[in-house]
Amino acid sequence: MKPTRGADEDDGGLDSLLDTMTNVVGILVLVLIVTQMSVADVVTRITSKNQIDEQAVEELNQQLEIERAELRDLEKILVNPIDIDEQKLRQELQLNKDLLARKKALLEQRTQDKNAFALKLTNDKQLAAKNTKIVADTEAKRKELETLISTSLEKKAQLAAQLDQTPRVKAPADIEISIPNPRPAPPGIKQLMIVCSGNRLYPVNIDAFRKDAEFKVKSIVARFNLKQDPAKGIDPEKFKQHYEKLSQNDEFFDVEYYVQGDRWPRFRLIPRTNKGGFGKELINPRSRLRRWYSGVDFSKYYARFYVLPDSFDAYVIARRFFSQNKILAGWDPQNANWKLTSHVPGGIELGPPRPKPPPPPPGTPPAAKPKPANLID
Repeated sequence: MKPTRGADEDDGGLDSLLDTMTNVVGILVLVLIVTQMSVADVVTRITSKNQIDEQAVEELNQQLEIERAELRDLEKILVNPIDIDEQKLRQELQLNKDLLARKKALLEQRTQDKNAFALKLTNDKQLAAKNTKIVADTEAKRKELETLISTSLEKKAQLAAQLDQTPRVKAPADIEISIPNPRPAPPGIKQLMIVCSGNRLYPVNIDAFRKDAEFKVKSIVARFNLKQDPAKGIDPEKFKQHYEKLSQNDEFFDVEYYVQGDRWPRFRLIPRTNKGGFGKELINPRSRLRRWYSGVDFSKYYARFYVLPDSFDAYVIARRFFSQNKILAGWDPQNANWKLTSHVPGGIELGPPRPKPPPPPPGTPPAAKPKPANLID
């Protein structure tokens, strides 16, 4: 590590400076003496000649004047060592050191500012390049939007021209819709099922299908003697071999017979394609659908619509007809794969008899009757 200069070293430097200045002054005095001797010798030699050259004298005078001016300048520079103020010289040296330090700090600050400016310039160039890319992308997007707007305007003009050429159609009459009022069906009234599928109406004569299925089940059991052992009951596998092969239909449905859980004979109704009636047929008293409904005593029935997603329009027309004729009705929306299924009456159960449930403990209150479902709205 470089040692720090102390006060003694500063005094030594000042003494060295004073010695140097003394030597310089001595040398300058010698130079002045020699110069004066040379000039005097020249003048003496010239004046000793018999013939005086006026031009040479003039040149010598000019040279003498120059030498004297130089002498005056040297006298201004020369300082008597006795007249040197050491304290003042120290102050000047300190001022020079401070000035040098300030200049150094200023130079460092300017260097930092220069570096910061160079960094900012680099960042600005990068930002400018990025903004240039954004501008280019924006320009491309703008051209794309201009093309899209132009195409849209052309399409709009075409549609406007087409609209002008299209004849105006009168608005359909307002549809009257009653506010839903969900409630149970009146006591003693039966349900008339109507399946809305394929945007057609399929009235269901469910009682006829159930009676026919009951007759078929009992006939199979009796004909093939399937109830030989009361402990084993009716063999489900043998029963299904005959029951699931049956076929039946009416004007609106095909029937599929199946066994649920190897115990319960059941059937499902499949709407026959294009065999249902359109909703508008209800308006015509002579239509096939209207004739079918004319055979129903609606004082003893209420309508229950099972509506698939593709048949809401047909349901709305039929529901308006029923409302206008003061016929009670309700609806039950279904999914696209829904099929109407039904049990088979007669109490026929396959497999071994199920054990009877144990009687309730003494003092058990009777179970509350369930509330009737809201089937009419």
